[in-house]
Amino acid sequence: MKKILFAVALFAVAGTAVAQDKVVRKCRDLKEEVQNLVANPQRSEKETAQMKEKIQQCMEMLSPTFTSPETKKELANAWDIKAQMHKYLFAPLLENVINKHPTDTAGLAENIYAALDAMEECYKATQALGLKGDKDPYTQPNKSDVIKFRMYVAFCGQMFFQNGQHKKALNAFRRWMNYPQLYTILGADAQQLAQDETTPQMAYYTCLCAYFAKDNKAFNEFIPKAREYTQEKAQVNQLYMANLLETGDTVQWLKVGREVVAEDPTTSEGVAQNILAYYFNHDDQASAMAFADEILAADELSKIGNFAKGVVLMNQKKYEEAIPFYDKAIEVDPEFSDAYFNAGVCWSNHGYDLNEALAGKKMTQAQFNEAVKPVKEAYAKAEPYFLKVQELEPDNTHKWAARLSTVYYILENKAKQAEMDKYLE
Repeated sequence: MKKILFAVALFAVAGTAVAQDKVVRKCRDLKEEVQNLVANPQRSEKETAQMKEKIQQCMEMLSPTFTSPETKKELANAWDIKAQMHKYLFAPLLENVINKHPTDTAGLAENIYAALDAMEECYKATQALGLKGDKDPYTQPNKSDVIKFRMYVAFCGQMFFQNGQHKKALNAFRRWMNYPQLYTILGADAQQLAQDETTPQMAYYTCLCAYFAKDNKAFNEFIPKAREYTQEKAQVNQLYMANLLETGDTVQWLKVGREVVAEDPTTSEGVAQNILAYYFNHDDQASAMAFADEILAADELSKIGNFAKGVVLMNQKKYEEAIPFYDKAIEVDPEFSDAYFNAGVCWSNHGYDLNEALAGKKMTQAQFNEAVKPVKEAYAKAEPYFLKVQELEPDNTHKWAARLSTVYYILENKAKQAEMDKYLE
């Protein structure tokens, strides 16, 4: 009795396997019907509706065959048919993109991804079945499509990003970046795709999407490759540092920033200014000085390096030492208003200190007049710097009017002092 039951059970399993393979063969017939409809560009709306209906019917019939252990010889065929159905579905959507017509971006991406994944599963099935050469009608044409579809994946990422759908854009670009690992069907061609010259640029786009999507793990995964994108090096570095700062990694932010500035001080002035501001805000004069020296070691004509050195010395009240660095910054950029202003302040402060040193000393008027000469000379040297600030920023009166008023007060030029005071009213 047990033997009979066992034989019946075997028969049932075999019958199920045959049934699953028959389903796949029936879907193959449906695929041919769909192909005929797709091939007819003059098809009617009714025929288009029939085509979509047959695709849906085919997909529903195929669905259980992928998970059923009874699907045997036809598994590769099943995946190939599924891939073809998704190709038929995304083709008109892709045509809209090419013709710059509105399209269903989500539908396009969904069907491209599904087609790619089905072709990969088809390849795995051919390997499991041991299909090779003439017995494998799937791998070569599918491989060609997988290579071609990588560009379509990039299209999807671009469209999602333009629509502000950053997570979906990230998924698309991440798929593009991981293409050589995702699709084993590529075989030896995977290495060539991995070395594609646009990879650093695509890594930058991936990081940009990760930044907006707040996916720090993805950002950190692709930023090393993105930093190889030399055409937009400044933008990549700016993005990297912004992400580090927003995630609270100030140690790495400072490290990377200093590397960026050392590599190219000329094009990274903004980065240098941010780092210096950080040091000044944290009252870290030693680090600010060391950083300024690093910049000047890389480029002694660096505008920001000279300016930074001047600021550090100025904060240390070494006014006369600071002025030559501001003058060098001005030499590099004759319209560097802040450098003129700071140099003027240094001369004014130096004059003020000289004047304070005279307080309490008993002198005759003649002695005082002689002693005050260096004070007036210092303020006189400040005047042309503040006048240049006035020339460069005429509307920013609070920046130069009060300073010039003080200069003219010390120089006893009452007419010009009154002129400056009018700006302050």
